[in-house]
Amino acid sequence: MRSKHIILILLVLAGCGGGITAHKVVDYDSLIKSGWTKYNQNKFDEAYQIFIQAKEMDEGKPEGYIGSGWSLLMRQHPDSALVEFFHGFDYVASLDDTVDTVSGIAGSYLANHENSRVISLLSAYDLDYFENSFPLKDHDFFLDREDLEMVWAQAYYRLGIYSSNESADPDNALYHLNKVFITPYEYTDPIELMEKMTEYLYQSGGGFYR
Repeated sequence: MRSKHIILILLVLAGCGGGITAHKVVDYDSLIKSGWTKYNQNKFDEAYQIFIQAKEMDEGKPEGYIGSGWSLLMRQHPDSALVEFFHGFDYVASLDDTVDTVSGIAGSYLANHENSRVISLLSAYDLDYFENSFPLKDHDFFLDREDLEMVWAQAYYRLGIYSSNESADPDNALYHLNKVFITPYEYTDPIELMEKMTEYLYQSGGGFYR
């Protein structure tokens, strides 16, 4: 009789939703990897939701904040992105995560037209030191040194500091643009300078805004 009861129970379970299924355990690192996969597919809404799950799983690691910040920035919500980046900075311990976070803050400032803040932020870091962390090792993430140089160039351009001929400040839009170009561009006027910057952004897929 007992064996018949066991068989009956198994048959009932098998008839409910197709039987007994194992629940897949998703850990923090898997969520982060999945989030960046969605991000690199330009599925920023989905990426954001996954990074939120990662944050809920472990609030003391920076990657969830970095991912949600970048996803928000790509959805053109720079104010919300800044909140994520600054919160995540409390947990940053590696150079890779520092580069990722600083770059996100710079992009958010630029999107908000806070150009002086872009310059102050990037001036506080040695991009030659950052170079060792491009591409970022911990994330499947498309970002390089040239992107930051272009953010810097755009910030100076918006402030009307085009070249050393236009301002006593030796740091200017032309200076950072030529950090990107193999063949240096000689400044002629602001319109042509903007055309050169736009040409680069078009060829690179829009820089931060892909």
